[in-house]
Order: sequence, then structure tokens, then C-alpha cells
Amino acid sequence: MQESGKGAEDEFADLSNDDRAEGIGELRLADGDLFELPGVQGRLERLDFGNGMILHRAELRVRETSVFDVQNSLPPGWIGGSAIVMGNLEIQCPLGNRYHMTPGVGLIKRVDPCGTRYILPENQLIRHVGVAIPLDAFQQRFGDDVPESLAPFMSTAQDVVDIRPLTLSNRSRSIVSAMFSGNVTGPGRAFKLDGLASLFLAEIIDLHCQQSQETSLPTELSELEKAVVEAVMSQVSENPAAAISVEQLAADNHMTPNRLNSLFRQDIGKSCAEFIRGERMSRARALLHQGELTVKQVAAAVGFAHVSNFSRSYREWYSESPAQALNRNGE
Repeated sequence: MQESGKGAEDEFADLSNDDRAEGIGELRLADGDLFELPGVQGRLERLDFGNGMILHRAELRVRETSVFDVQNSLPPGWIGGSAIVMGNLEIQCPLGNRYHMTPGVGLIKRVDPCGTRYILPENQLIRHVGVAIPLDAFQQRFGDDVPESLAPFMSTAQDVVDIRPLTLSNRSRSIVSAMFSGNVTGPGRAFKLDGLASLFLAEIIDLHCQQSQETSLPTELSELEKAVVEAVMSQVSENPAAAISVEQLAADNHMTPNRLNSLFRQDIGKSCAEFIRGERMSRARALLHQGELTVKQVAAAVGFAHVSNFSRSYREWYSESPAQALNRNGE
């Protein structure tokens, strides 16, 4: 692959000869240029908005399981977040810990030393974003109001390794999906992506603070409460096409919608509404992958009376239309 001329700013570093001998791929930041390497082809882009905020976007079609090392594009002392809207991958940090990323699980992180490794399982399309900002620029935005739960990321040490998984909200997923939308084009493209990157990092911080607060509180549900959550999850999973609403599910279990959502957050880290939508979208993706039903039939199979509503929801979730997913899987 041709050098991009970015030198030390390359997000993806050269690998040693030993790594090449083991079949580990090499990726270089190519500023959006298409590339193809053994087992993987796609596009990588690094955008520096000049205000401290840096956005990495990647769209990768993985044919064979690929492993590669990354080189930090920022010096020690930063905070960032990452998420995928499609596919799954593993990140191994320099300390050896592994973190599994799916469309429902993102990361808040700071990794000062080099040595992070990405593992991409075969036969999938991955859409991944990462946003990072140096601590000095970050503190300028927050002033003296940096949340206490962010203290581990704010250390002045130069060797911090701190990665924490987060259960993503529908809002955060929508922001990531929007970064791959055809609407982020035109003269205002950089402004749009800068805004989305800031929104995404703000959402990641809010999620971290919220989930940190929740873990500091008693999270053990009573047997009755656990039974309610399990029964609702089973009902949704078994028949996602049913006319299911949080209000009706709550009424069936003699509680308010807020209480049912709270029980879900305590037990599985997401609201009942988020669980319902996630189940429907996962089932829809599986049906489209099978390629045996039309988009209209898939919409009905996951509880949408109107194809237009289903297409809009699916596009927000996976950053592509159901028709595109069906056509791609038929290739």
C-alpha cells in the first residue's frame, strides 16, 4: 500500500517482520483513501478540527480474520471514546486486557503507551469511530466542572492505561450512525463532523458518569424484580413483531414505565425501550442477511406496519438502508 505521507500521524503503525510472518496485517491512515490489504479492504480517515478534537472514522470489509497494531496519534494525556455502528471487534490494550466492541457496547478510554492491538473477525463489515481530545483542550471546555468520575483519566502521569466499556444509548448510536450518513458532505462537511464528534464524546462522558453513579448504588434486584425483567425480555425476544410498548409491558406487570425502565437499567444496563429496539434491529439484520424475505416482509416480521418507518429506524441503527443490507448480502 502506498504511503500517505503522514509520517508520525499515521494512526496505524508499521508492524515488525515477526508480526508479518504471523499473518498480522498492516494498516495506515489514508485520509479517506480506499485501500486493500490481505483479508481487509476499506477506508480510514483522520480529521483534526483544529480545536483539539480529533475524529477517526473507519469502514472496513473484513474477509479474513485480521490483527494489527496501532500507534497513538496523540501524545500522552488525552481522553476519548469509540464505538461501532456495525460489526464487532476486539481491542487488546498494552497491559494485555481485551475488550469486545459491538454496536451496543462502546468504550471510554485513555491509552498513553503504544502497543494497542485490534482483532477483526472475518466475514463482516465494520463501521467504527473514535474521538479523542488532549486533556488541556478538554479542561478548557469543562473549566472547573470536570466530573469526579473522570478523575482516573485526568492524571498527569504519562503512562495511563484505562479502558472502560459502556452500554451505548440509542442517542449515542444515532450520533455514530450519522457520521456515516450521506448528509455529511458539501462545504459544511467539516463543521458537521466536528459537531457530531463533540456530541459523541459528550454522550460518552454522560454515559460514563451515569453508569458510574449506578454502579455505586445497590444494583441487586429482588427475585420478583428479576423475574419481571426476565419475563419481559423473553416476551420481546420471542415475538418482536408483536405490538409491544413499554407502557403496556409496565401495566401488565403493575408498575409505571419509569419503574420498568429503571429495573432494566439496573439489570442489563439499558432501558426497556432500548432493549426492545435492539432486539428488533438485531432480528431484522439477521433476516436481511438470510436474504429469503423482502424488506417489506422483514419490516412486518419485526413489528413495523410501515416500511418507511422501518427503513428510517434501520438506517439510524446501522447507517445503511435495509435494501442496501439485503443487496450486499446477496453479492
